[in-house]
Amino acid sequence: MDMNPYYPKAVWGFNGTERPGAVYLAAVLAGHAQKGLPAFGIYGRDVQDLDDNSIPADVAEKLLRFARAAQAVATMRGKSYLSMGSVSMGIAGSIVNPDFFQEYLGIRCESVDLTEIIRRMTEGIYDKEEFAKAMAWTEKYCKKNEGKDFNIPAKTKTREQKDEDWEFIVKMTIIMRDLMQGNPKLREMGFKEEALGHNAIAAGFQGQRQWTDFYPNGDYSEALLNTSFDWNGIREAYVVATENDACNGVAMLFGHLLTNRAQIFSDVRTYWSPEAVKRVTGKELTGLAANGIIHLINSGATTLDGTGQQTNAQGEPAMKPHWEISETEMEKCLEATTWYPANRDYFRGGGFSSNFLS
Repeated sequence: MDMNPYYPKAVWGFNGTERPGAVYLAAVLAGHAQKGLPAFGIYGRDVQDLDDNSIPADVAEKLLRFARAAQAVATMRGKSYLSMGSVSMGIAGSIVNPDFFQEYLGIRCESVDLTEIIRRMTEGIYDKEEFAKAMAWTEKYCKKNEGKDFNIPAKTKTREQKDEDWEFIVKMTIIMRDLMQGNPKLREMGFKEEALGHNAIAAGFQGQRQWTDFYPNGDYSEALLNTSFDWNGIREAYVVATENDACNGVAMLFGHLLTNRAQIFSDVRTYWSPEAVKRVTGKELTGLAANGIIHLINSGATTLDGTGQQTNAQGEPAMKPHWEISETEMEKCLEATTWYPANRDYFRGGGFSSNFLS
């Protein structure tokens, strides 16, 4: 059909006895497979008459799915994945493979050492006016929901230290965003190179262990960036992978581009079989949970869109595209989130981790 390796291709084989649509579809798909060119096959469920020029509903659905996937492919191409830091705790998914990003996604890999965040904080390379705005917003919506400190007394930070941590993580969030997409305000301040950013469509933050053993963790920054709103209002969510887990970052990016929704980064903690639930609680699982449930546990960096405080047209809890989220829903998501002081057995440098029950 065509041999341009950069254009996503869909092939619709007409389902009718008077034309060789099925064999045409099979032949074209086989030809593309032989050439190593991806192609998306479309074939209708029901036979159509020769003079029927309509597009069946099932074919229309497949065409739209292809168009959305093709748009995602086009959106990724030429962008960057930004590694903030390096490999976290030897996690294989955190070993960023530039060949995969280049050859499979058309994305280049860029990286900055985490000292760049400290440099920008120390030298004031961030928008001071935005920081004041962000800090006031954080005080109003997040800091007031600071949770109980469960650390032992010897590891509990003072109120003054916690206040300093709040300021630190807000600056950190602004700087991480600037690293991803740039900020024209920095050019006005005389920082032309820093103003450019890295053209990143997704990023990852190493955090553990070298950063988090010494500085406040990245949970607040990652959670807010992955959320469809912040102190500047409702906006498209960014894609930021905890622990610079680039493989999960790619899955999050796919989900974001295909659904237009914020993506959850959580740990799969436990599978609860019906038998295990009954043994522990005495209750029988029914309905959608009849075959068991999977417990996703927030690592502290999960998008606030996952709080269940947004609703669809039927009034059911949902995660919605950012343009459908109301100010009221935004405030409900923030109200449903508690920011607990980080567990200093894990995060020696402190910080705050989001907590909510969906």
